[in-house]
Amino acid sequence: MLNQKLRRRFVFSGLSLMAIIILALTIGAFVAAAAPVEPQPTVDQAGLPPAQNDDDEDEDQVEPLPPVDPARAAEDIRVIFEEMTLVQLLSESEEYYALTACAGNGLNHIEPSAEGPKVLIPNAGDLSVAGSNVAIKLSPEGEITFIPRTQGQMIRVPMDVGDKVTDQEVLSLTLDEAQQLMLAGQLVWTAKDQGPNGNGHGLPGHIAACDPAFNEDQYEDFIDENGDEA
Repeated sequence: MLNQKLRRRFVFSGLSLMAIIILALTIGAFVAAAAPVEPQPTVDQAGLPPAQNDDDEDEDQVEPLPPVDPARAAEDIRVIFEEMTLVQLLSESEEYYALTACAGNGLNHIEPSAEGPKVLIPNAGDLSVAGSNVAIKLSPEGEITFIPRTQGQMIRVPMDVGDKVTDQEVLSLTLDEAQQLMLAGQLVWTAKDQGPNGNGHGLPGHIAACDPAFNEDQYEDFIDENGDEA
């Protein structure tokens, strides 16, 4: 009788232990299924991470400039050397007030000075490289370079040209480099489409008397029709 009771208690205890184990396993499986799974980095067949999408990089790229008319760009170069009214920059104050003197019309018609280099700028408008104004430096030997319009500044090169690279900041550009930038539409005369004649001539600029195309009555009529912003 005692052995039968012990046997029953042992069987009961064994069954209870199995039930507890099964219950524990069930709960563990439920918890594991409910737990969030952290994403694992994917790799390709070679064991390397997948290449990044270039779409994000494309969003940061600058839109290409519109195509430039080579004939128009060549004409701009001709105007600088043959027609543009240039003044000599004698000094400039911190308030950007420029003291100038008439230099001539067309770079080819301006003589170098044995006393030192001449710094030349357009009488009207500016010569601009990627938003930065530049001046023309004519050395006593007749060498032509393009330098920052204001002392202490630099020229940021907008494209590879000569021995310069894009975004490089330089103190000067050679004549050949400047002409390449003109042909690419990167160096422009900001007044070339302005004025009574629509070609940059005839504007008072720094010194109205320097420009042989300036006519005061014509200019006043132009301002009356188009406003001061013309």
